[in-house]
Amino acid sequence: MTVSNKIATPDNFYWPQCNSIASAKIVDKAVILHWNDDQQSTLHPVWLRDNCCCELCLNPITREHLLDLRDVSLDIRPSAVEVDAEGALVVTWSGDQHRSRYNPDWLYAHSTEQRSQRDDQMRLWSAADLCEPPSLDAIDGIVTDELLYEALLTILRHGMVRLRGLPTDTAQVETLALRIGPIRETHFDRIFDVISKADSDTLANTSHYLAAHTDIPTRESPPGIQILHCRIAEAKGGHSTLTDGFKVANDIKQQFPAYYKTLTSVKWCHANRAGPTDYRWSAPIIGLDDQGELLEVRLLPFSRAPLQADYKDMDGIYAALVCFLDLVNCSDYQIRFPLQAGDLIMFDNRRVLHGRSEFSPKTGDRALRGTYVERDDVMSKIREFEQQQSRNG
Repeated sequence: MTVSNKIATPDNFYWPQCNSIASAKIVDKAVILHWNDDQQSTLHPVWLRDNCCCELCLNPITREHLLDLRDVSLDIRPSAVEVDAEGALVVTWSGDQHRSRYNPDWLYAHSTEQRSQRDDQMRLWSAADLCEPPSLDAIDGIVTDELLYEALLTILRHGMVRLRGLPTDTAQVETLALRIGPIRETHFDRIFDVISKADSDTLANTSHYLAAHTDIPTRESPPGIQILHCRIAEAKGGHSTLTDGFKVANDIKQQFPAYYKTLTSVKWCHANRAGPTDYRWSAPIIGLDDQGELLEVRLLPFSRAPLQADYKDMDGIYAALVCFLDLVNCSDYQIRFPLQAGDLIMFDNRRVLHGRSEFSPKTGDRALRGTYVERDDVMSKIREFEQQQSRNG
């Protein structure tokens, strides 16, 4: 372990040694750091004081704040700064002369333009880019930690991944899901089987064609990641389909801006139509974050409640919806592939729409088993793996 990693940080994470502080000075009330790679950090005094990690300001076990920010003057200023013999930044504060000591690697990661070496940039795709999901092979039927990490990174990039060569027992889905995080239980049960049923309350458990859709937009927060494991694939037909909803949304934005505005602003209600539950939620088909960037797609065509809008607006609203429906089910955007026994697909349920072609139950059995985990569990697992690799490296 390097010296800097013995210097406390506001968390229990490992911060790889990057660069050292070449100089530190006070300009007005800011602390200015120059690094040995010629980068510069301008640190706000309240931000620095808020992140002091001495035992008076931070619980050493839980790494939770003991300092109440209301006790810090918003006019606080540093009275002195220095870089000590171990490379830490030491700040003495005016007033009570409190001294704070900061790990340089933590400071560098939080105040410069350094970027992670991990390649998790989102890659939008259509059928011209991919003909099937990016696939990884299990080693002797086992998903190693390294393979799981690569699979989760692939979900970040493409919104989907296929693992091949898994055993076909009923435990696979739950076992894999719990390695990622807690299972997201829904009204379709904690673990669900997708099989043809005569009295099913969902089209998924029939042999019918399923148009491109996302699961459970009837909830305030739809499940983030869906896991589907193919256990039996004897029936003819039933090819799976996947569509990058973000790619479709982006193209509509470029080609049909009026439709994009409608799809990102008009709320559609999705509601359960059978069974004892009555879940319903209203939201735009294309959801944006507070920066106007794509956040989610919500579309379950066979569970839309009646549109609530003024008569004069309905022509435009329906035209925008039909445009989206056409494109997410179009062969230019949709990939179509058979699932084999032992295949397992994971995909971002709030980005990638899934469906299937009709199949014939008379030609053989077909059985899928599935569950859900959340997007933030995927991110947590990726960071956990990278932390462990850094510590071991």
